[in-house]
Amino acid sequence: MKVICLVVCLVASAVVAKVIDKRKCPEVRAVPHFDLPQMLGDWYVVEYYASAEEALSYSCMRAVFTQDDHVPAADGTVEWTPGVTMNFTYRFADDPSGENLLGNITWRVDMNEPAHWTHAESTYDGIYNTYVLDTEYKTWALLLHCAEQREGARYLSAFVLSRKTALPKNVMAYLRDKLPRYDVDVKYVFPIPHDDCSSKPARADYSPILVEAGSKVPKKPGITYNVAVGH
Repeated sequence: MKVICLVVCLVASAVVAKVIDKRKCPEVRAVPHFDLPQMLGDWYVVEYYASAEEALSYSCMRAVFTQDDHVPAADGTVEWTPGVTMNFTYRFADDPSGENLLGNITWRVDMNEPAHWTHAESTYDGIYNTYVLDTEYKTWALLLHCAEQREGARYLSAFVLSRKTALPKNVMAYLRDKLPRYDVDVKYVFPIPHDDCSSKPARADYSPILVEAGSKVPKKPGITYNVAVGH
């Protein structure tokens, strides 16, 4: 009986340690048998989560995915390898002028594991991991992003994507149920409104965007990431 109790206690301790270690990215199993070409094209970001944010800060967020045969290397050169690019547009929800901003990110894609994308550049000094957790291709998709920082907690975010401006409640519930296993607090998964999104010319803005806990002010800090060897 003592042996059984010891084993149970050790397992419970390991689970607790895994949950509270906010410095490391969660272990993720991306969607199997992923078909990248079906994921391409236009999407609306209908819900959004970021570990550094506690207030809705964006509206009119859209993303367009395209497949590439090259990616930018960390030193600024070009690496000829399979990749996928997300061009995105968005607004700050509190911006009275409704100014559209745009940015992009290109990930390297290992075609042996096409639902796990990685991005590296000198700005981050590390790897930004993106996983396709699940998708129905023609209707919805769920993405998780994570990067470990040199100091402090990891940066963790998630996108709920839709081919239309909204998804049925049962689909949203299904997708939200997947997030807590990756340490995503669904209390801070916010809807992205797509009302009154008439277009102004978008302005390029490629820097990271964060809203600190307890603040509603968007900031674009320099972030240094650290990734374990062999990632």
